[in-house]
Amino acid sequence: MKRFLSATFLFIVIFVLSGVSFGSINEFAGNWKNVDRNTRGITTLNIHVQGKNVTVRAWGKCHPKDCDWGTVKAIAYAPSVSSDLIRSATALTAEFRTNFSKTTLVIKARRNMLDVESFTHFTDGSNRTDYYAVYKFRKARAVSGITVTEDCISFNPVTARVAHIRGRWKIVDGSKWLFDFGNKKREAYRALRIIKFYKMNQSCFVGRPNPSFEYMLVSGEAPTGGIRGEDCLSFNPDTISLRRINGRWKIVDGGHWIFDFGNKKREAEMAFQIIKKYRFGYTCYVGRPHASFKYLRK
Repeated sequence: MKRFLSATFLFIVIFVLSGVSFGSINEFAGNWKNVDRNTRGITTLNIHVQGKNVTVRAWGKCHPKDCDWGTVKAIAYAPSVSSDLIRSATALTAEFRTNFSKTTLVIKARRNMLDVESFTHFTDGSNRTDYYAVYKFRKARAVSGITVTEDCISFNPVTARVAHIRGRWKIVDGSKWLFDFGNKKREAYRALRIIKFYKMNQSCFVGRPNPSFEYMLVSGEAPTGGIRGEDCLSFNPDTISLRRINGRWKIVDGGHWIFDFGNKKREAEMAFQIIKKYRFGYTCYVGRPHASFKYLRK
């Protein structure tokens, strides 16, 4: 076994040191998308660089949403023992482990592309054949030139309650009206239960007085977890894009339309950045098809 592992490591090192161009370690940083949208392997990489320290987060193809492999520390390689690693990094290796396999990635940067070689070794004694794959990734384009100033109203979820005011069901906090449900009493109580479960204490908007996008926060963070009976649609915040379709600005994930902003391009750009910032991965509803309450969570 030790001989096998040593041979494998030597094989990978040869790949790392061959056929690469020298560049800054910062060339690896960013969000990267597989150029093959139909891949059955790795779909997305997120690489973070701070000095000589590098982390890699990977997603693999799954249904209905890509599987998050998690974040691991990567090793950066320079062309020689005396090289300045930050200025002349040639490649990275990153190792992802599960309870049945070990996958080693060899990552090489060239301009706005990554060449990635993947070596998967099964460790569960299943006699499955170890395999090798090659991928190409392109750096995802960010929406530039957009300054996001968030517009949020704070409240106390502990004291929030449902009230019947002038014939309409509302969620209120003291004298502050937060959400209006019209005659939908049951949906008002369902929404209140969700607010209290997640301890949501900020209601946020893009584009008031008629917001095109709304979201909830928990002390400046995205709600996380899940509540029984939740009605949510999942998407991948790393693969979403902003597109103009039939004259309307939309945030889409692959072929799925997630949010529609009509002709409000700037609001669409701001919402896009907010989703990226909080890494929302679910859009959730109370009362579809005409939802009286919407929120996003991780």
